[in-house]
Amino acid sequence: MNIETLKIDLAKQLFNINEESVLKQIKNILDKKEVVAYSIDGRPLTAIEYNEALVKAEQDIIDGKTTSSEELKEEASTWKR
Repeated sequence: MNIETLKIDLAKQLFNINEESVLKQIKNILDKKEVVAYSIDGRPLTAIEYNEALVKAEQDIIDGKTTSSEELKEEASTWKR
């Protein structure tokens, strides 16, 4: 397969993708943004985004924005099974 045929084949496949997460992963590859982690909702994170999330989490801890294990157990006991 020559390069032009490969490009056309890839373009056809791209037009048939309907999942935003897959398209974002492809875009990250094309933009050379390496995905190093995923957010809790499944969004891919670059190294910069991941580090920003870590800094925010550390600040939340400093600001007391945490949930104790006892509070979490109590909350979890109300969840439907």
